[in-house]
Amino acid sequence: MNILLGYIIVFGWVFLSLGAAAAAKRWLKASDEVGRKIVHVSVAFTWFPMYFFFGTSWHLPIPTAIFIVLNYISCRKNIFAMMERSEKEKQSYGTVFYALSMTVMAICACLDHRLMTPYGIAALCMALGDGFAPIFGSIQKGNRSFFGGKRSIYGCMSVFIICGLVISFMSAFFGLGLIWWQILIVAWGATVFELLGVKGTDNLTLPLGVFVLICLFVL
Repeated sequence: MNILLGYIIVFGWVFLSLGAAAAAKRWLKASDEVGRKIVHVSVAFTWFPMYFFFGTSWHLPIPTAIFIVLNYISCRKNIFAMMERSEKEKQSYGTVFYALSMTVMAICACLDHRLMTPYGIAALCMALGDGFAPIFGSIQKGNRSFFGGKRSIYGCMSVFIICGLVISFMSAFFGLGLIWWQILIVAWGATVFELLGVKGTDNLTLPLGVFVLICLFVL
């Protein structure tokens, strides 16, 4: 019964997020990017019901693996229009990479239960750090762009600060035991991994990079 409830909550939350993004675009006249960020940020929080209902059983990677397929079909057919970019030159497989990185980490957590919390931290760093970077990066006053205008000082600072806060909170709440300099290293790593991503691959480089760094400290 708990497993079934877990699936209901996980899939319900994802489709609620899609509905919220669609509503924001339709009734609040939000931009396509705002709709995408609503989904990008909210979906990673499915880690919490998966943690409490699935644990490290092999049910853990099933929802994310399903969304690899669904997101790929959506990228090709524009099924979930609220989370896809409309301009063809800006289209990417970022949503596929998002689900793929979560699936890889979920499988690792199934193989070693100690990796469950690093998985959650990495997923939230991807959602919040990468998700809010464009918002802070769009600030004009005192900001500077680099990487051909694709990255900004404020955007990078926001990734570092937000990821540092996420790592600190999750480490304390779940008793991971990371100390301050380890948190700074992982947050700095998250910033670099986000910089390395192009055309949606930051949804691979950031979470998997953070996941590996934390594993090096806790295993």
